[in-house]
This record gives sequence, structure tokens and C-alpha cells, in this order.
Amino acid sequence: MINKNKGFSLIELLAVCLIIAILSSLALPSYRRSVERTRVAEALTLLRSIYDSCERLSWENGKDNCFAGIEDGTVTFRKLDVVMKGTFANNGLTLNTDNFTYTLASSGLTATSVKGQHIGSGVSYDGRIFSCLTTQGNQEENQQACQDWGQVTWNEGGN
Repeated sequence: MINKNKGFSLIELLAVCLIIAILSSLALPSYRRSVERTRVAEALTLLRSIYDSCERLSWENGKDNCFAGIEDGTVTFRKLDVVMKGTFANNGLTLNTDNFTYTLASSGLTATSVKGQHIGSGVSYDGRIFSCLTTQGNQEENQQACQDWGQVTWNEGGN
């Protein structure tokens, strides 16, 4: 007798579903780390651009450095020549974007994550070194963010 029912059995369909589930469980963490690193790379680039613009504005106003201009109010996000999408707060010293909150302060520039796996963790920049912030919230979570992002410190000076 010839079987006229052609198709897959339930066991075969379950086996295929199991294989797909195993492959996606292996790929998803890697994908998430890649997305996080991309978000942080964007933040590092924007921090560097903000700092450079801040330096130019400070020099135009006769200040020694960017942070002196922040202290006396001659430097705010609204006055910088960097195109940034977001909303300003704190008299123009804070910029809220989709992924990060950027802050101008006399102690340095910071980008704090507001989206993704590591909310509350961030990166600071002092004009030469990018450092992963580990001062807010859960210390272990912040350390994990630094590991997922690739490094704790990025030194532009080469030292």
C-alpha cells in the first residue's frame, strides 16, 4: 500500500523547532553585546565631539579649558556647534537622547545609559581618557556593563 499523505510528522517538526531554539539561544547574547557596544561607541564619538566643541567655545570666550567654561556658564549644550538630537534640561547642561543622558560638569563630560541592558551605567570623558562609570547604582551591574562594552578605560593619549 502506498502512503498518499506527504508531509512532516509532529516529531520532525518538534525537532526542527528545538534546533532553531538552541541556535537562537546561542546567538542572542552575542547580538545583544554587539548592540550595546555599538550604542557605547556612538556615545564615545559624541562625547569626543562635545568636548572638542566645548574647547572651541571656551577658547573663543577666553577660558583655559572646556571645564572652566562650564563652571561659569559660558558653555552649555545650546551654545555648542555639534548637532545633537534630544531635549535639553538643567539650564542646558544636560542633554537627554534616546540612548544616553549627556551631562556637562566641571568634573568632566558624562554619558549615562537610559536604554538597553545597562541602564544607569555610563562613560565619562575628561579630554584625554574615557572611563566607564561605576559610581551609580549596583556596583556589580556597572562592572558588568564595563565588561560588555569592551573596556573600563579608553586612553586617547596612548599612555
